[in-house]
Amino acid sequence: MHQKILKAVVITVLSVSGGTSAQAIELDLSDPQKNKLDAVVDLPIKSLKAVEANGEILFMSENGRFVLRGQLYDIWYKDTVDTIRQMEDAATRIHFDRMGANLDDYNTLTIGDGDKQVVAFVDPQCSICHKLMKDSESMASDYTFKFVVVPALGDRSDELSRKVYCAADRHDALDAYMQNALETLPQKRSCDTKQYDLTLMMAHLLDIKGVPFVVAPDGRYSEGRPQDLKMWLEG
Repeated sequence: MHQKILKAVVITVLSVSGGTSAQAIELDLSDPQKNKLDAVVDLPIKSLKAVEANGEILFMSENGRFVLRGQLYDIWYKDTVDTIRQMEDAATRIHFDRMGANLDDYNTLTIGDGDKQVVAFVDPQCSICHKLMKDSESMASDYTFKFVVVPALGDRSDELSRKVYCAADRHDALDAYMQNALETLPQKRSCDTKQYDLTLMMAHLLDIKGVPFVVAPDGRYSEGRPQDLKMWLEG
């Protein structure tokens, strides 16, 4: 990911705490610089665990040194997380509908027109991603697959991913992607890459470390291609 995008992500996530209440916190990807950031302190916390004890939910650092009390706010969904069940869901599932994210605004290719939506982050140079996309074609009547194209494998992937975003015709982009022919894909005369940059930002905020990264309609996700995609999607 480009450093300028990564910096914008960090500023956005850290600066939202400047709101006066949980309801005031917002994640504005369109203009992350507008939030006020007064100070940042790195605490030695590798992870947090939510612990329910004596009717109270506490947040404890991995080594038990720090215990936090208060209200947990989910920036993705712009809502509080109040129960252990909600916290378990937040830790194990991703709900794009609750984010209010229109995936068609990002660097996305679509296969299928079914009622249930599957989201997958893919890279043009990822052979397993291509196999996943081929798998999806046989389920196109039951699912709508949104393939978000990101440069997970370096600079060459960034060049090819940008060609997808700046394609003169998105349908041609899908064909070129599947045929490994993005290099010759016709491009727009003028291409504003703002939403491409936001695609990278979204992938970082979701902590996507590798591709393919697949999200089922119910929010479950797989870091890698499910061995049996149809069975996995059906849960």
